[in-house]
Amino acid sequence: MKIHWKLVAILAFAIALSPVPVLANAGTPLMWTGLVHLFIGNAVIGIVEGILLSKFFHTPRSKSINLLVVANYASAWGGMLLILDRLSPIPSITIENIHIWLWLFVTFAFILTLFIEYPFFWFLLQKQQKAVQNALKSTIIIHGISYLLLLGLYGLNSQTSMLTQLDVISVKQLQPSEEYVLYFMTSDGQQVIRSNLDGTSQESIKDVMATDRNGRLCVGKNEAGKFELLVNSKAILSDFASVAPTPEPPEWYNCAPNPFGAVPKLTENTNWEYRTVVWAAGGIMGSNEKENLKIQFSLETPFAFWSVQNATHLAGDFVVFQLGDDQLCILQPQEKRIALIARGKEPVVVKPKLSD
Repeated sequence: MKIHWKLVAILAFAIALSPVPVLANAGTPLMWTGLVHLFIGNAVIGIVEGILLSKFFHTPRSKSINLLVVANYASAWGGMLLILDRLSPIPSITIENIHIWLWLFVTFAFILTLFIEYPFFWFLLQKQQKAVQNALKSTIIIHGISYLLLLGLYGLNSQTSMLTQLDVISVKQLQPSEEYVLYFMTSDGQQVIRSNLDGTSQESIKDVMATDRNGRLCVGKNEAGKFELLVNSKAILSDFASVAPTPEPPEWYNCAPNPFGAVPKLTENTNWEYRTVVWAAGGIMGSNEKENLKIQFSLETPFAFWSVQNATHLAGDFVVFQLGDDQLCILQPQEKRIALIARGKEPVVVKPKLSD
């Protein structure tokens, strides 16, 4: 039976695109784009590349399509294992320099694809004169075309508003008018640090063992109604703040700030409500019903995705939160400015006691 490759390509392309909006409520658009690309999209790309190679470099169409479908699955799965989310855990990569690294990884991914798929192109062109040169030429040209399609598809489904809509500035330029104290754990979860909100005057106040992913630093209240700083539900400081975040609603965790959900406030003079979600694509969202305004800033790409968690809403509508594994950031959403305070996790912001 003769296979109608054009019909196959059209059907596969339709299948590849349809799950993105349908299943977005069970994940994120980028997540489903990646899965569809890995399992179905490579067949589409292989068919297109096989047709182009056959037309412009005169190789057998059926053989070209079959072999390049295999080549695309090999390069896509190899690339996934080598570069998927490789930027997120690298300590030297932060909100301050992630732009450069993303473009470097796009370039690296393209070169990696050429390296993996070149032998397939050479095999199809080996009987022609100048087979090596033609294989290199065809690999670059055809992948240049298919990569434009992939960049468009992943670009549409990535979330980069934290990079494209925010100005990254010095933390000293992004400070609220009221006085706050920041507590956080070191990245290794072995110390609790106290500092100013600009990251200066850091002081170790307690050695702890909160090295697993479930280790939490938060604020609760004791029986006397005084604020306590807790690590894994054990108090390490008592009566240490005049005002501290409280859980929303109060029964959740009995400790604040929560990793995700409604962002607790240390200010009453605001019309804004902030919220964070588990998925990196959700980032931090804000709504102002009085002025009918909404904002959202997030970062989710194939190479790096950072969730926003442990956020606290301060006076002037500033927000302090943990970005990814260990970036402590301060954001003024309405002014669209963000700054890196320090490296650490589980930030807790409080108003100090007058005696402090």
